[in-house]
Amino acid sequence: MKIILLGPPGSGKGTVADHIEKEFHLKHISTGALLREEVAKGTTIGKDIQKIIEKGELVPDDLSIQIMRLEIGNKKDYLLDGFPRTVNQAQKIEDLEVNHIIYLEIAEKEVIERLSGRRVCATGEHNYHVQYLPPKKEGKCDVDGTKLIQRKDDDPKVIKERFRVYNRQTAPVVEYYRKKDILKIVDAAQKPEKVYGEVRKVLNHF
Repeated sequence: MKIILLGPPGSGKGTVADHIEKEFHLKHISTGALLREEVAKGTTIGKDIQKIIEKGELVPDDLSIQIMRLEIGNKKDYLLDGFPRTVNQAQKIEDLEVNHIIYLEIAEKEVIERLSGRRVCATGEHNYHVQYLPPKKEGKCDVDGTKLIQRKDDDPKVIKERFRVYNRQTAPVVEYYRKKDILKIVDAAQKPEKVYGEVRKVLNHF
């Protein structure tokens, strides 16, 4: 099974993808995570990527596709999280023959509330929210005890820019797949468990 999970920043793609990976035993491939790994390595490309991400802009198509294809390799069962982000990317991966497309739909106002309250631990592996998912001890990760921080791209001003960029470049991807009649829409403004419940129903109908 090959799945593409789409949605604006803050729609919960990562959380839904983690559930899908565990329940359906698919390889979870997040272009965002792959790009952040490159940044963490401190390579020349990683430094360029960091500047782009912190501005709320999208990484160039060719670079994103190259990194994603290397991760896919010869795998036949996988989930693409937040990719493709442009119609150009969607067209360039048609050879992968992915025909299960799920779109997590959510409004900008809801996204700002979600992301501005998000916190991540120093390792970047564990997520929290000051209102919806607070840690047991304020400012500390429950798992590894590291300090919780707010990512620069979770600043409200950057979030608005990310949403603007999304609407300009990524929203057309939704329409691209809608016209192909392979797009399934899920209301992502609901509680996480309800969102995944709807996603599960969609996948079980494939």
